[in-house]
Amino acid sequence: MTNDDEILEILSNEGGKAHVHRVANLMHISFDYARSILYSLGRRDFLDIGRDEIAFLTDKGKERLEKAKQKNPTLDELEKAAMDRRKKPYLEKE
Repeated sequence: MTNDDEILEILSNEGGKAHVHRVANLMHISFDYARSILYSLGRRDFLDIGRDEIAFLTDKGKERLEKAKQKNPTLDELEKAAMDRRKKPYLEKE
């Protein structure tokens, strides 16, 4: 996942909104860098940023996050898929 996608995921996990300081702390990056990424996402309509520097996830941002999750499955999802493949019976030779 890119930094953009990580920020969208943080906002989603935080109930759809978070202050720039909170995002910076969760990502272990500087406040200025977090703010620049957030404003970049805002210019592309993935989120809205209020005067008090609270970012709100938009519907477009939620769609992008879902696409990113489909492209980058989590470790748990990969392990579940592997278990499902093991449960399928092998084709028997006649």
